[in-house]
Amino acid sequence: MDISSTKRSGAPLTDNEKLMVINVYNYFSGANSKKEDHQKVTLRKHVAEVLGIGECTVARVVSDWKSRGDNTFTPHKTLGRPKLQPDENLSEILRTKILNANKTAEQLSTHTLQQFLAEKGYDLSRNLLHESPNNVAFRSRYLRFRFANLEGQNDVPSRPEVFLDESYCHLHHNTRNTWVPHHGVVLAPGHGPLVVIFGAIIVFRNGSSNKLDGELVPNSVHIWDPTIKPPSNRGRRRNNAEEWNDIPDVVKEANIVPNQIDYHGNFTAEIFENLFSTLCKTLQEKYGSVCIHMDGASYHKRRVESIPTSSTKKQEIIDWLHAHNIAFSDELRKPELLELVRMNKEKVPFACVKIAEQYEHEINFTPPYHCELQPIEGVWSVVKGEVARSGPHPNLLSVRNTLLNAFKEKISSKVIVGLWRRALKNAKEYFESDENI
Repeated sequence: MDISSTKRSGAPLTDNEKLMVINVYNYFSGANSKKEDHQKVTLRKHVAEVLGIGECTVARVVSDWKSRGDNTFTPHKTLGRPKLQPDENLSEILRTKILNANKTAEQLSTHTLQQFLAEKGYDLSRNLLHESPNNVAFRSRYLRFRFANLEGQNDVPSRPEVFLDESYCHLHHNTRNTWVPHHGVVLAPGHGPLVVIFGAIIVFRNGSSNKLDGELVPNSVHIWDPTIKPPSNRGRRRNNAEEWNDIPDVVKEANIVPNQIDYHGNFTAEIFENLFSTLCKTLQEKYGSVCIHMDGASYHKRRVESIPTSSTKKQEIIDWLHAHNIAFSDELRKPELLELVRMNKEKVPFACVKIAEQYEHEINFTPPYHCELQPIEGVWSVVKGEVARSGPHPNLLSVRNTLLNAFKEKISSKVIVGLWRRALKNAKEYFESDENI
């Protein structure tokens, strides 16, 4: 076979191929061609020197070329996880379903998509973290506690159920689907000026009947610009300062660095516990003892005392174990003592749990990666949708006012009860599927 007569395809040159071209050019231009007596150099070494690659590489390529005998090379093995392209029909099915859901204000959950795709002959796998063994076990415990609060065939909660959460809304919030490529580009999450939202909804038995009622917990909705600062006696006055006067002082005085990408960075345990304490007092005065559901954000789970870590001195770890009546051998080393701390740290309660207990409330933390079990997520979707539909907005104050109006006009008892029933349906489906694992 005449190797010299073969030509490469018209595909663009890679950087390595371009470098080989430069090496060959420099070699035959005289820069290297006269340095050695070529009669004393083997052909393999000569080729390697010209191309700037190793002799073994030349030997492998030539051997593979000769052994195949069809002007081709042995295909490369795929390294790492293969990139799978979804079937075109599947992409169109998903796109149509989600776009239609946006038009009809339907709430799409993981289970809804699973059922829909199952009817079309497809299987939708859940997020790996969503279905990790720890999260599945956490989910089962959470659902068992939640179902214990339900009564009768209509699934009426014996104690009112409260769902609280935090969210955010960007100045230029829109409802475009970020999963849909726009001219080959997938839209990134929004960055820029934003307002932070805190709120809570409640679902309860209406009087002595078995009918459900739902509403926003009075005075529970707070919306603020994270860059807001308390007024000062000098310097320029903040624009529209009077319109922001109802922002809780704990927010203004938090002295945190505003984060315009991740709204969690605009919360601290101090801010949350202050708002939560007021919320618990309101709940007790108006509804009595309730069950409160919220996620496990770090500022939700501040413990009432610090837990020893690897940077804690050994004697301090020993003192902590003694203070909590945990028996251990004097021969244990620091790593073993820290393991005992890890096993017993649940004896130190979260600050929010202590606050709730003061008002005879109970807290249940929702499983990680399970926003479909939180009906208040649907509330965020409704109110933020109003911002998108009424935009563009000139400033964050306009966004805030739009959100407040949406809470008043769009979040009715019917909407809250509907979202609660949908979340409960998802919960039952999870519970049934977990029984079959």
